Amino acid sequence: MIPRFARLLTIGICLFAATSARADVASKIAQETAEFVLKKFGKKAITEGTESLAKRIASSAARHGDDVFKAVRRVGPGALSLADDAGEQAPKVLRLLSKHGDDAAVWVARRPKALKLLSQHGDEAAEVLIKHKGLAEPVLEKLGAPAVNALSAVAPQGGRRLAMLAESGELAAIGRTPELLEVISRHGDAAMNFIWRNKGPLAVGTTLTAFLAKPEAFIDGTNQLIGTVGENAVKPIAEAAGTAISCLVWAVVALVVGVPAAGIYLAVRNPKLAAELTKAAVSRGVNARS
Repeated sequence: MIPRFARLLTIGICLFAATSARADVASKIAQETAEFVLKKFGKKAITEGTESLAKRIASSAARHGDDVFKAVRRVGPGALSLADDAGEQAPKVLRLLSKHGDDAAVWVARRPKALKLLSQHGDEAAEVLIKHKGLAEPVLEKLGAPAVNALSAVAPQGGRRLAMLAESGELAAIGRTPELLEVISRHGDAAMNFIWRNKGPLAVGTTLTAFLAKPEAFIDGTNQLIGTVGENAVKPIAEAAGTAISCLVWAVVALVVGVPAAGIYLAVRNPKLAAELTKAAVSRGVNARS
């Protein structure tokens, strides 16, 4: 019994010593951080003494982790207030502040909607909000998780274009938005640029289906959207042109055959044309009977 108690006591003492040592280290880092903040931001940024600030930093680090130290060094004492306001999202906010500094404060930590998106979609959403400043938030609210991946894959210009398509309703007009966003996620700016240039043709259902079936071929230029649309458009035009020509031929033939005087006049004035028209009329008649 005594040896077992001794072992437990030894373990307890070791844990206490380790905890105390860690607390001492954290207190030292907190003090150094407070002094660094004073030098970097000046007395105006600190409404309290360095010792008081150091205690707040150490307390926050004990609750949220070591990201507190770097976050405070990057954005100042305000990082502590932002962490408190973030509630359960505090560790994520501090991690973002330590990585992105003021950009994380402006585009995520101080925006309730952005914090909600951070809660829903995780750090990836926050990275997108910072990358596409001011543009990503409404896109993510409207399109959700697929938009996170799409915006992650494109540069700022692609982000602006996607935001414009979403806001104008053109993206919805094209249809099958999640699938389009998946294509952008896989192919990045190349896909976004293609969709931007061809938003009109892609609004045609058959064209969109062809594109989504094999987007790589259209993006790299192997296939052309104009061919897909043109085949459907050219055929009716050709048929209409053929019908118009046919009507013209029959009208002239009727004039030639039905009005003898006109036929004789045409034969005298232009025998070659009269012969061609007569030949066309005979050919049309044979085809009609067959």
